[in-house]
Amino acid sequence: MEEGAKRLAIEESFVIRGIDLSYLGVCNIWNIDIGSEKAARISGASETTEILYAVEAICRSLGLPELTSTETSLPAHRRLSLYICDFSFPGEDVEIAVKDFTEQGQITKAAFWALAHGHPKQALRALRTGPTTADRELSLALAGFIKGGTNDTWEETIQDIAAASTDSYARAILAFVRNGSWHDVLEETSLPLKYRVGVALMYLADDELTTYITTITDECTNHGDLEGIVLTGLSEKAVPLLQNYILKYHDLPTAILAISHTSPRYFASSLVDTWRSEYRSKLNIYRLFIPRVRFDSQATKLSVASNGKPTLAPAARQVSIKCLNCEQALDRNPAHVSASAAPPAPPVSGTRDKDIFAQDAKLGTACLKCGKHLPRCVVCMLWLGMPDPHTKGGAHANAQAVEKSRGLEDGKGERGRYLMKEFDLSRAGV
Repeated sequence: MEEGAKRLAIEESFVIRGIDLSYLGVCNIWNIDIGSEKAARISGASETTEILYAVEAICRSLGLPELTSTETSLPAHRRLSLYICDFSFPGEDVEIAVKDFTEQGQITKAAFWALAHGHPKQALRALRTGPTTADRELSLALAGFIKGGTNDTWEETIQDIAAASTDSYARAILAFVRNGSWHDVLEETSLPLKYRVGVALMYLADDELTTYITTITDECTNHGDLEGIVLTGLSEKAVPLLQNYILKYHDLPTAILAISHTSPRYFASSLVDTWRSEYRSKLNIYRLFIPRVRFDSQATKLSVASNGKPTLAPAARQVSIKCLNCEQALDRNPAHVSASAAPPAPPVSGTRDKDIFAQDAKLGTACLKCGKHLPRCVVCMLWLGMPDPHTKGGAHANAQAVEKSRGLEDGKGERGRYLMKEFDLSRAGV
């Protein structure tokens, strides 16, 4: 459902007359509930009647088939909801859909689809093409139902066959042929929720449908059942469902990345913000910095609106080089120095040592915040901060450093001799 909703949002198939119905679920569409922050979905002042017209316009633009299975005051809402449930294909005949399922080897699904759309003979033909004994038994049960004349023995036989079956579509077909009631199919919990909701949309009266959608939405929310996303969409109604899902499965990233499509784009939620913050903190605690960066990047990409701009602000850059002693940034910007940082503490033994410290700080080989010398590279043994002698200008910079050190030590000091030795070794490629 999420991938299909994302594709439709990108194509703006659910945006009509300045009204954006992207990422809404069956419960939202049926109850005409677009959320508390209506300004995020409606440009300008739009009344409820305009939302009704928008639903009808979307159905026409998608080429959704007419609904003839039941009387209803909101046919367009049922048609659009069936499309959200993947129980209706734009502009396609039922026979084409049944043929596609059959060619894919989904025999019982093809039969259930045909039966639910009011074509029992097509369902029977599909089952007769099945390669297994269970398909043939199911075709005999359906043939008996089509012929009529069921009795108590018939119902017991069908019930026994259903008890032995593990195929959810077969069980749904048997639930219907047992006594010809679609209410029995709605009670078959092994059938995917979106198809149960599809059956309800096709055959329940308006009042019954409202009660059923409300009841099943509450159940999915309380159990943290992700199948309920087809009902709540990724709207505000999905937040409590995802919260219970997190409490049940401890799966934060799935919930956060899913809701990033709509929050904060269509609504703001402090709970969603808390999820993001807690998950990022957890990754930082375990030093999983690369996964955290990937998470930040993916969440930002998913929040991109129709104008191409992300509604979730990218995370601030986190890269910095710190001193191992005072843990302050090694840049030269005074604003980046913490108030608790100790001032530089150069050696106090003499003027010459102070001058050497000043030179080290100027060269970048000593911390400007605490005065501690930076460590050496374990490979080349040069001080961190010294220019690489193998790069353009690096040898010249090191030569200047050596000359200045010679000046400080009159060419005879231990430091001058050491730097000169390092410079000669670097030139020799050692």
